[in-house]
Amino acid sequence: MLYSFPPNSEVISPVDFNLKVGSYTITRVTNTKFLGVTIDEKLNWSSHIDELKTNLRRFVGIFYKLSCYTPQNILKMLYYSMVHSKIVYGIEVYANTYQTFLHDLIILNNRILRINQKQNRHTHVEELYLSYKTLPIDKLFNYRLLLHAHAVINKSNNMPPFFHKTFILNNQIHTHNTRSQQDIHRTSFKSAFGRKTTTNLCSQLWNDLPREIKEIGPESGFKRSLKNLFLQQLTSSS
Repeated sequence: MLYSFPPNSEVISPVDFNLKVGSYTITRVTNTKFLGVTIDEKLNWSSHIDELKTNLRRFVGIFYKLSCYTPQNILKMLYYSMVHSKIVYGIEVYANTYQTFLHDLIILNNRILRINQKQNRHTHVEELYLSYKTLPIDKLFNYRLLLHAHAVINKSNNMPPFFHKTFILNNQIHTHNTRSQQDIHRTSFKSAFGRKTTTNLCSQLWNDLPREIKEIGPESGFKRSLKNLFLQQLTSSS
């Protein structure tokens, strides 16, 4: 019997059964950690996000004290090494959830940035991110997905061969000389669960990029141009 992870919040009671590998009985757990990412049984990533929030909360007091006598350049370096590094680890996975699950984590990150930069609560959030040249968690999620798409499309040797089969370009489907021939061929999904798959999100984000950015081959140049694009969008919204 197969069990799937439903995209809604409905609780489904599993059939009581014993799963064995050889003579070893597999114990059923609500969550488990793999490569530093906590995977929960509902795949809504709430357990990992809760652990991340607990980990980052201890830096609130630390940065509050450090901000009194530590230069801004040092505080920025500490933020990137102690906070930002933890946020980006596995963000392509855990941030692909509902915004309500990410809300408190986003607020916590905003608070740390506000403390570090000695800004009051009236300062626009966009200004905090622009000052550190970083992105809000939801935008950072999109940024990392686009880096993934770029690596796959440009056949990066650092990517496992499996990923090169996940994206099909329009020019592989037809030979028409159109402006979208270098776009990713998209498959329509009727369910919200299907629309949230990484392949669908990557293709949607990639196809919406300006053509001049999509045509940048070298990874370093693409990352720089993509980061500037996201920062410009933050500037226009502030």
